[in-house]
Amino acid sequence: MTEKHILRLHWKLFFPLVGLLWLIIGITIIYFVTHEKQRQKENLENRLLNVNNTVIDAYGHGADLQKTVDFIKLFTDQTTLDPLRISVYDNKGVLLADNRESAISLYEDSVAHIPDLRGLWGGSGSATVHDISWGHNKYMVNSKMSGDGAIQSFAALPYEGEVIAFLRIDPMVWIVVIILGVISSVLAYFGVKAICRNVYTLRDFARAVSSDQLPDNFDSWHFSKDELGDVSRNLITLYRDKIHAEQEKMHHERQIGMNVSHELNTPVGIIKGYLDSVLNDEDMPEALKRKFLVRAQQNTDRLVDLVNDVGMVMRLQENGATIKCVKLNFHNIAVQLAEDVAQGHIAGDMKFVCDIPEDCCVVGHESLLTNALLNLVYNAAQHSGGTEMSLRWLRKEDGFHFFSFSDNGKGVDGEHLARLFDLFYRVDTGRSRKTGGSGLGLPLVHRIITAMEGEISVENVESGGLKFVFSLPAGE
Repeated sequence: MTEKHILRLHWKLFFPLVGLLWLIIGITIIYFVTHEKQRQKENLENRLLNVNNTVIDAYGHGADLQKTVDFIKLFTDQTTLDPLRISVYDNKGVLLADNRESAISLYEDSVAHIPDLRGLWGGSGSATVHDISWGHNKYMVNSKMSGDGAIQSFAALPYEGEVIAFLRIDPMVWIVVIILGVISSVLAYFGVKAICRNVYTLRDFARAVSSDQLPDNFDSWHFSKDELGDVSRNLITLYRDKIHAEQEKMHHERQIGMNVSHELNTPVGIIKGYLDSVLNDEDMPEALKRKFLVRAQQNTDRLVDLVNDVGMVMRLQENGATIKCVKLNFHNIAVQLAEDVAQGHIAGDMKFVCDIPEDCCVVGHESLLTNALLNLVYNAAQHSGGTEMSLRWLRKEDGFHFFSFSDNGKGVDGEHLARLFDLFYRVDTGRSRKTGGSGLGLPLVHRIITAMEGEISVENVESGGLKFVFSLPAGE
């Protein structure tokens, strides 16, 4: 059904276009033919008028009218005016001169006037009538009266012979019309074909999409180099990007699912192992039993923290824009963080340095921002191997405050920098297992900062260690 519809579209474009072209050509030719015939008729009328003017001028100079008529007839032989008829009458209707074999008679049967010719009698100046008929012929007639009203000259051409040939349109005109029509039709056909080629290609693309059989080479499909072709190429590019994005998303989600499953299985397996050991050994010493239960509880806490972190990451990733942010004094948050680090020994043996201006205000979510800073501290304490970490204000620029969090540890290889914010990514898996890392701390920091409309990046410091640079909207 779709195939037929597309084919009909081709002809629906072609036939109206060709019809319009033929209509334009037809109207143009009709106008040209009409105008040309009128011009040729006017040419004959002017020549008839010149004949009558010659006769009247000859009368004014006292010339012999019959000789004048004979001269005119002799002059017009073998021309378009060859069938010319000339008759000169006085004011009483008496024939004074004519070209003998074809005189113009004012009377029918020598008695009754010919109404159309009689209507020209006595008229001053000249008048041309195109449809005067007598006998079995039709004539183009022109008449003119002398200034004193004594004579009136009639000149007529029958619509026959050379006159008809003169008024006929050159057959070459119709040949040109046909050639123009054919050329226009061919151009219209190829023009419509070029336009429909994009439609056909899009149709094939839609079929491939609907059947989930998108060819690998669809980028090389031909589209015309015009606006419609550009639209078609853009549509396919958008679809390709959408498919790639969906594939990346599915791959990312599968990877997250596998990582989450793996991370959950580890503490669950440990918990199950300890509990099975306690339940299956009734004679287990109390000290060993307590040790196993404590280990099971530690892994239960680890499992709870892991579930909470995963839940927070997912919520931030899906609904980060819904976080309610308020104006915060970042200096106070940093001071409180320094006290918590000192009191809770969160940084271990590392020294924590804080340098934030007292009037530094940002727009954010206090608990999430504190969580992000704590995760940076945990990450440095567990993985940097350094002796000092610092949180410093850098500058204010374009409505944002910029901060740095750095350590003087060993840093990471350059190949790992771009992936530090990926979920569950670990630079050293074995060491992270020992220190309890789940690969969620830095991804959580990244999502918290971006959810508050900031940005964060990481780089190695030349002197050693990692440096995180992040921005937060400035609070006015």
